[in-house]
Amino acid sequence: MSASPLVPVPVTPPVSSLSRPARSSRLSVRASPDELATWAGTARLLGHETTALWVRSLLKEAALTGHDGMAVGASLRKLRGEFGRIGNNLNQLAHSAHCGDAVRAGDVLDALETTKNRVDVLLKSLRVTRTRRTSRQRKMVEPETGIEARAGVSQPIVTSPTTLH
Repeated sequence: MSASPLVPVPVTPPVSSLSRPARSSRLSVRASPDELATWAGTARLLGHETTALWVRSLLKEAALTGHDGMAVGASLRKLRGEFGRIGNNLNQLAHSAHCGDAVRAGDVLDALETTKNRVDVLLKSLRVTRTRRTSRQRKMVEPETGIEARAGVSQPIVTSPTTLH
């Protein structure tokens, strides 16, 4: 059966073996069926064709940035605690309003404002952590010279004229 001349047939260009390294090693992770389904759904939601491509991109990013993901979890736990305190304050405010305790309600509103400000600070710190990607100095060594360079210090870029196009 041939394709209709009116319907374009997608042609996938061949992938050159030079464009990607040979993958002869395997990394395996044990997961429950629910975990695997969640990861597959997340990978596709984030625009990855397969779970393997998503995991590979996460591992590459972690290797390049030195980001281990632990800071995000700690920040989220702190944020969860703050939300719990906000909920407690709201309950106290509602209870005070029903009892006619307007003076105490003002105190609860002040405490709520303080807690909201603390959450804002936590959220800002999460954004900084995400854009900066690292919280520690890493030892960097120039590959050609073997000379140690400090992370975060601007180094001149040396290029060969033949590499510029």
